[in-house]
Amino acid sequence: MFKRMILFALIAGLVYLNYTTPKIEDHKALLLAQLQQGAPLSAEVQQRIWQDIDYSNFMVCSFMKTKEDSKMISSGYLKKVKIINPKWLKETKEKLQQGRS
Repeated sequence: MFKRMILFALIAGLVYLNYTTPKIEDHKALLLAQLQQGAPLSAEVQQRIWQDIDYSNFMVCSFMKTKEDSKMISSGYLKKVKIINPKWLKETKEKLQQGRS
């Protein structure tokens, strides 16, 4: 009986963590908000940005990383998304500004 209660609690915890894992839209919204601080980005520019980024979901947490060198950009856990690589943001903003010039 006690083993079943522990097993049920573990399963319920995993289901809850899976349910609260941020989706790709949550990561994109945060990244766009950070990138658009200077000026809004067109849909074409956004599409180019998303082509170079990969989303990974590990059931209890999620990550966005670059496809080229697998550098982590953002992480998500319990419906919260956090930027873990501000250097990528800075480099991407600089590339976008050079493209506008």
